[in-house]
Amino acid sequence: MQPEFDYIVVGSGSGGSVVASRLSEDPNLSVLLVEAGGSDKSLKIVMPGLAGSLYGDPKYDWCFTAETDLTRAGQRDYMPRGKVLGGTSAINAMCFLRGSVEDFDDWASLGNEDWAYRSVLPYFRKLERYEGGKSLTRGDAGPQPVSFLRSAHPMSKIFLEACVGHGTKHINDLNSGEYEGVGFPQVSQFKGSRYSAARSYVRRAVKRRNFRLMLHTQVRRVLFENRRATGVEVIAGDSRITLKARKGVVLSAGVFGSPHILMLSGIGPAAQLRRVGIDVLVDAPGVGSNFQDHAGTRHVVRVDTRTLNMIVGPMEKLAAGLRWLLLGHGPAASSMTQVVLARKLDSRNWRSRFQVLFTPGAYELGSNGPRFLDRPAVTAIVNVHRPYSSGHLELASSDVRDPLKIYPNLFADERDADTLVAGHKILREIFDTEPLRSRALEELKPGVSLQSDDELKAFVKETARGIFHPAGTCKMGVDSSAVVGSRLSVHGVQNLYVADASAMPFVVSANLSATCMMMGEKLADWLKGA
Repeated sequence: MQPEFDYIVVGSGSGGSVVASRLSEDPNLSVLLVEAGGSDKSLKIVMPGLAGSLYGDPKYDWCFTAETDLTRAGQRDYMPRGKVLGGTSAINAMCFLRGSVEDFDDWASLGNEDWAYRSVLPYFRKLERYEGGKSLTRGDAGPQPVSFLRSAHPMSKIFLEACVGHGTKHINDLNSGEYEGVGFPQVSQFKGSRYSAARSYVRRAVKRRNFRLMLHTQVRRVLFENRRATGVEVIAGDSRITLKARKGVVLSAGVFGSPHILMLSGIGPAAQLRRVGIDVLVDAPGVGSNFQDHAGTRHVVRVDTRTLNMIVGPMEKLAAGLRWLLLGHGPAASSMTQVVLARKLDSRNWRSRFQVLFTPGAYELGSNGPRFLDRPAVTAIVNVHRPYSSGHLELASSDVRDPLKIYPNLFADERDADTLVAGHKILREIFDTEPLRSRALEELKPGVSLQSDDELKAFVKETARGIFHPAGTCKMGVDSSAVVGSRLSVHGVQNLYVADASAMPFVVSANLSATCMMMGEKLADWLKGA
């Protein structure tokens, strides 16, 4: 007999773990969670200080590489995505930010009436167990621990003080609804250990008799009867297996995986599907389009104090590991991002137009993720909050094991490059503000030799990368390019849903995990109500 469930959820990342776990709270529903990756039981995942070693490791990372981007001097971006239980929430930098009030109100203005800030706030509160306690904007009883930074580096505090001295408002809680300003981020940790969406949600679900988890199982396509989703076909080892779903299929395979599965199932741009021999079920030109990421560049400054990248000796690493193991503190418990700054550029642009992620260490973003430098320095990533540019995805073949072709086009609109130029100029002013000025020794990137806007713009185009926040490839909406409706159901078919960053109409002004978890909470509520 073919295995049969009420709901099949594809992908165990920030959206899928939440949907599957919440659905299984109803004992009358049977739920299957399918994950292409393997177990998350690894010290590299749990210890925050080892997070950088996960990038580029094919055991945990899909290691996607984009096509040549002609808008950025022909760069080819490395794009990590989690290939493990917990998805990208198991390998990310653990920065827990919701995005701005305006993000969600603007989602609603595009015809997505259920997504205004007042509508999503109860779900943000529902999902979290915030260390700061319950309030009108925060929750303290949810599955997901949200903690303060355990061991902020002294340079992080100095950078924050300089931002305030430069005129930026200090925000004590960046998830309180007020976002334009500077503050310490919160992290998806508990007592210094990473808590991915799977650790927070799936570990609860696996104890239930109506829940099943399949690892190392890749979904090849969704199955339909008269445009009603009835299950999925999967690849497990050398076998192809059909799994049936009585009530629905939820795709939470991420910004690349969800549109990939839709196209392989016959839902996508008709000409592209026919080109690789796929029968068209629904001509949906928006599948794979509207790709957005936060384009970012590094501002690196040498300082007069020891920074995180200088912990290189075996005894130092051992000491840091023991401190984490025994106390949950120290460098091994640290998130890379220790200060977040959000700013608008002028009075006409009322949204925050760029964000700065400050790390008390020096690193490069190479072809396999971050790589630490060999000198004491700090890094501030300047990134475009609300990009005008967008790219797209294309099928390479009709085989799910062949990765999509990714065309980021990060500077398809010149205004995004101009935003980064302005951000670097403001950062120079901040580094020239006490108490940071007396600790800064030399600007390594962009470098003081680059002064004019044209010189800085050339630097931006040569060095900018997507900072691992991709979204939008199955966008929610009501226009002709929308893929899902405001309740996350796929247009043109029944019983098929998408709950991950691909469904965002545009990328939020923050890291993505918290918003994806909120989306999972909302969809689970709707499905249980249905």
